[in-house]
Amino acid sequence: MILASGSLARKALLESLGVTVKVFKTGCDETHEETDPAIATELLARRKLASFQNTHPLYEMPVLCCDTMISFQGSLIGKPKNRQEAFSQLSLFDGNMHEVHSGWALWYQERVFSGADLAVVSFKNLGPDGIASYLETEEWKGAAGSYRLQGAGRNLVERIDG
Repeated sequence: MILASGSLARKALLESLGVTVKVFKTGCDETHEETDPAIATELLARRKLASFQNTHPLYEMPVLCCDTMISFQGSLIGKPKNRQEAFSQLSLFDGNMHEVHSGWALWYQERVFSGADLAVVSFKNLGPDGIASYLETEEWKGAAGSYRLQGAGRNLVERIDG
C-alpha cells in the first residue's frame, strides 16, 4: 500500500499489521476554514489524496491518506509550532478530556472511500513537571495536540473511548 503521508507512526502501525508500505509525502496545502473537526480532517485527507493523484497519475496499489486534529472546548488544535506552544497545548489537556478526530481517504480499485473517526482521550493529572518531562522526548514535534500515543505519549493518557 502507498501511504501518502510522512507520518512515521501511521507507517509503523500499518507495518505492525503486516502491510508493506511505500511512503510518499504530498506536501499539499493544509489550510482550511472548516470549524467541524470531523469534516476538516476528512477534507484534508481527501485533499492529500487528490494531491497524490495529481502527481502520480499511474499507480496500481491502494493509496491511504490521513489527517488528525484535536478538538478541546470548541477549539481546533493542530501541530505545535514550537516547544512553548506544545507545553501550552498539553497544559490544556492536563487532567481533562479532549476529542481526537482522524480523517482518512483511501483510493482502492478505482474508487475513493473516505470518512472520519472520533476518540475521546482523558489525560492524567500531569502537572508542569510531567509535561516538561514528556516534552524532553521530542515526540511532540509534528504531532497534532503535541503528543503521540505510539510512544511515551501513552503514559499521558488515563483512558481512550472510541
